[in-house]
Amino acid sequence: MSTLKVLAALLHYPDEVLQGAAAELATALDADGLLGGARRLAVHRFIERLRASDLLELQAEYVETFDRGRSRSLYIYEHLHGESRDRGQAMVELKHLYHAHGFAIRGPELPDYLPLFLEFLSTLPLEEALGWLEQVGEVLQLLHARLAGRASPYAALLEPLARLGGERAGEAGVRARVAQERPDDTPAALDRAWMEAPVTFGPTDGARAGVQPVRWMPRQQD
Repeated sequence: MSTLKVLAALLHYPDEVLQGAAAELATALDADGLLGGARRLAVHRFIERLRASDLLELQAEYVETFDRGRSRSLYIYEHLHGESRDRGQAMVELKHLYHAHGFAIRGPELPDYLPLFLEFLSTLPLEEALGWLEQVGEVLQLLHARLAGRASPYAALLEPLARLGGERAGEAGVRARVAQERPDDTPAALDRAWMEAPVTFGPTDGARAGVQPVRWMPRQQD
């Protein structure tokens, strides 16, 4: 399912390879046909912006969007489980799921990294993939609402994912909840987070420059 793979790629930290693949991503999105109308047009506009913008500015925007504070983290289980032990167990189970389908993670990312999860779903039949999106629909809805509230270009990528995840009934409640949230990316909030929870998941801002798009490799035979 090329659409999920395209959205996965676009949610990665932007680099020269991603920027150079803009035309290919747009072609794959159209060929798949999963998105239509305004949603597909919005993703096309995001891809064109990726192609035409200064790479350093795109990278700075990505860090500001996803790496400052936890409310917009791309790690799914951070939203569902926080720092609890449940998150670790959920990630173990997700890693086993990947393994059972013949995939292993090559790279430093954790199993619940949204672009990695989407890339895995792109290998599944449509109904199965949509079922998994539905299981994390609340997270997708929250991320979309938080990004839209900041007028972030990345909202164009989360909106179709939230819709594919089927989270429509509680949309108004999610927007109301997000409207009442206190910003967690102010200097005071970031200082407080460092004091309360110095352990972080995934790469730090400084490591982002070395992040490469996730690649799957076949599982080694035992």
